[in-house]
Amino acid sequence: MSLNNYLRVSRNIFSIILVGLFLQGCATGKSVVNTAPIHQSTYYIYLAGPEVFLPDPIAPGINKKATIERLNQENNWSFKLVGLYPMDNQIENFAPDFATGMKIYHANIDLMKKADFITANMVRFRGPSMDVGTAFEMGYMAGLDKPVFAYYDAKPFYGKVEKPGIYSDRVAKHYPLSKDKPGHDVHGQSIENFQMADNLMMIGSLETGEGKISDSFEMAVLKIADSIIKSR
Repeated sequence: MSLNNYLRVSRNIFSIILVGLFLQGCATGKSVVNTAPIHQSTYYIYLAGPEVFLPDPIAPGINKKATIERLNQENNWSFKLVGLYPMDNQIENFAPDFATGMKIYHANIDLMKKADFITANMVRFRGPSMDVGTAFEMGYMAGLDKPVFAYYDAKPFYGKVEKPGIYSDRVAKHYPLSKDKPGHDVHGQSIENFQMADNLMMIGSLETGEGKISDSFEMAVLKIADSIIKSR
């Protein structure tokens, strides 16, 4: 058989197989190409947020992990949730220099690669919008097709409970606006206003998870557990 005839026969056989799979799927009402989610015994959650800049940056990680462990015990799930906190990383020769910064970056990247989910505190930080490092981590996880869950916890930073509200309203409260041009800041730059709690790209990333910002870290973790249960 010539090479051209061989290739033509191979293509025909492959086409027949695909048609057969399609017809089988139509008959059963199920996809025979997609596979069921892998049932893991442990799922890792990357704990993102500007808490790493608090006066005691270790305590928030300890508290969040304790919350996760309590929820594991209270709910007796068939799986276990485990938190991964950026301060878990052991950075050798720590110093306030570029080399140390890059070590931290790569260590956090490794934690996110290990994680199955991310919970991010989208609290306003040093301005009307969320912490830029946390925003990057949300985008990175979304890029890895890992579900992004978020919450808004202002109390550790400002001493009181605060709702996310609308981003444009926060800009108006925390940044000088133009007196002559509504919807613009004092520099004449437009202010994003899509009735969202933060930049549209950050809110959009939440579609990989529950789709909105939870009121607390605990609620975000419970929603992660619920998403696992529903996928099984």
